[in-house]
Amino acid sequence: MNRRRIWPIFMALLLIGTLSAPASAHDGEHDGGKDEQGWPGSTKGQEMARAFLADAQPAADLQAQSATTCTDGSAGGYPCKNVDLLSFLPLANIGGGKGNDIWGWTDSDGSEYAIMGRTTGTAFVDITIPESPVYLGNLPTTRFSSTWRDVKVSGNYAFIVSESRNHGMQVFDLTRLRELTAPVTFSADALYTGFATAHNIAINEDSGFAYVIGTNTCSGGLHMVDIRNPLNPTGAGCFSADGYTHDVQCVNSILADYAGRELCFASNEDTLTVVDVTNKSAPVQLARVPYEGASYTHQGWLTDDQRYFLIDDEADEGKGVNTRTYVFDVSDPAKAKHIGTHAGTNPAIDHNQYIVGNHTYQANYRSGLRILDITGVATATLSEVAYFDIYPADNAAEFNGAWSVYPFFTSGNVVVSGIEQGLFVLRPNLGSGDSPPSVSITAPADGASVSGVTSVTASASDDQGVTQVEFLVDGVRIGVDADGNDGWSTTWDTTLANDGSRTLTATATDTAAQTASNTITVTVANPNDPPTASFTYTCLNLTCTFDGSGSTDADGTISTYAWDFGDNTTGSGATVEHNYGSGGTYTVEFTVTDNDGGQISDIQVLNTDGPSGTMHVGDLDARKEIKGKSGRWEAFVTVTVHDANEAAVSGVTVHATWEGATTATVSASTASDGTVTFSTGTLSGGDSVTFTVTNLVGTLTYDAANHDPDGDSNGTSITVTKI
Repeated sequence: MNRRRIWPIFMALLLIGTLSAPASAHDGEHDGGKDEQGWPGSTKGQEMARAFLADAQPAADLQAQSATTCTDGSAGGYPCKNVDLLSFLPLANIGGGKGNDIWGWTDSDGSEYAIMGRTTGTAFVDITIPESPVYLGNLPTTRFSSTWRDVKVSGNYAFIVSESRNHGMQVFDLTRLRELTAPVTFSADALYTGFATAHNIAINEDSGFAYVIGTNTCSGGLHMVDIRNPLNPTGAGCFSADGYTHDVQCVNSILADYAGRELCFASNEDTLTVVDVTNKSAPVQLARVPYEGASYTHQGWLTDDQRYFLIDDEADEGKGVNTRTYVFDVSDPAKAKHIGTHAGTNPAIDHNQYIVGNHTYQANYRSGLRILDITGVATATLSEVAYFDIYPADNAAEFNGAWSVYPFFTSGNVVVSGIEQGLFVLRPNLGSGDSPPSVSITAPADGASVSGVTSVTASASDDQGVTQVEFLVDGVRIGVDADGNDGWSTTWDTTLANDGSRTLTATATDTAAQTASNTITVTVANPNDPPTASFTYTCLNLTCTFDGSGSTDADGTISTYAWDFGDNTTGSGATVEHNYGSGGTYTVEFTVTDNDGGQISDIQVLNTDGPSGTMHVGDLDARKEIKGKSGRWEAFVTVTVHDANEAAVSGVTVHATWEGATTATVSASTASDGTVTFSTGTLSGGDSVTFTVTNLVGTLTYDAANHDPDGDSNGTSITVTKI
């Protein structure tokens, strides 16, 4: 677009609105919300939205990038100074659409996650290993896509608002991100509908209240929500006296004269407005501070001591000036005053900034991430010490490139959201004039042997302060200590590691994101708990099946199963089948070996001779068939052969005789169920016939102790009668 044409027209519109506004109110303060397109409800807000959309570009066709050090002013093709690229994921890799807001969450175990808004939803990315970010999934927008989406976190919950019509406030339980192995399409855990649309959200985690701004309620001012029960957000109050609020930071004051009071510092389009919200039902405006050069008061942040507030004005660069940061003295919030303005190194539009220690981290659209030293904030003296430009083409005053930045991870890593680009994971190196930390592992000792659950401790110090100490074994994190109140420490379950030499590292990070590491070598030597050996067996004739799969190893796995069958033969495997050459008594030894070489055996004696080596008739069953009216008939007898354990025996030849209505000698072999059936054939006379077993021939010895559980024979002979 022709920037020279748009800016004068845009500024004229803003100036007309500014000049026509009453001194105590902002343009459009009575608009009460959004137009039908879901744009900001104030006149200025809608003009800014139109200017933003006029600069819109499609999502860039980019590829993911890995870690690249900032060298000679460049990292991965991006201009830089004192900021390394750890990784980059393009929009296509994190759910698509175009980018907007970004925030972060640190889990209780130290794992770090980036939460990035997009036109179509919210992406969640695990950046615990910043060089290898993992996209975990997308929470879709409530109803419609929107250029504007904002997210903040309280505890383990993310709260998401949007200009999308009837979007409300989504609540998402961040603990659902744990242990995910593939991207998921999420649904919200709760939805607050006390407003339809919103431009932004701020959260005071210390009080447990959210402040939603630019909604269709409260004249676009502070819509207060109690989120102390995150899954049941409740409307708590409203502040509308100063009209539309574009952004806000709310804190529990640490200033002596305001101790115990909750104050909000609001960027209200053309002023800094300070509101006491201690009583949510009756908030009090403490100050309304205009400033020279105001065009669109966009957003700001307090210094750590709450004495100064830095504002970025989103429209002043259109006046032909470089990026400006406005400094306010708020040491007495009721008498807040503008004390000076810092001019940046290029004309890019500033958008969002956050302060950590002595630095403010700014997302300045086409000039990307800019980091300023604010040690001279009392005199509005700021200096740029680092940058990472995600829009290399130029630094023009147009609405492309970096939307926002999140610099609050204890690791010192910083994430930046690109509107057309995607997610950047960066590492500032702000060590100039500041010494790096020192760290030393104090336990266990270098060269020590360790076993079981071991305490790992370290000493760490820094001239400005240590933010965390991370502990790693062979480069894999085992814990992180982010408070150090009782020393820097973690616990290590060495039973989860293989025995042998291991490198143990402690890495300290200071307030300037500088790091230092100390590495020692230890030997993991856990005593091996032997496995347990147990087997069962079943035998049919001389064939036995052995099952040792019930064996276990409590601290590892079983590597081998070995069998000695007691007849000078062996076998292997959890389950085996073995054929003995003859009946007899055999001592079977079963041995298991675990992955650490531990062995144990189970020995059992198997008797395939004596009682178990004999067979007998276990049942005789008879039936008959009458062949019509001719008087002919046929007799049938089924013989069942059992061994001494009453198990069916197959392959046995049964010898028998028929006497009576017919006389015959017969023989046949038992089937797999141990049975065989004999018949007389058709008989033309006689009233009865007797079947008698004379012998059993097989691999077992015939024991004539025959029996019949039915009681209809003696187990050896049975008589079948015609009638």
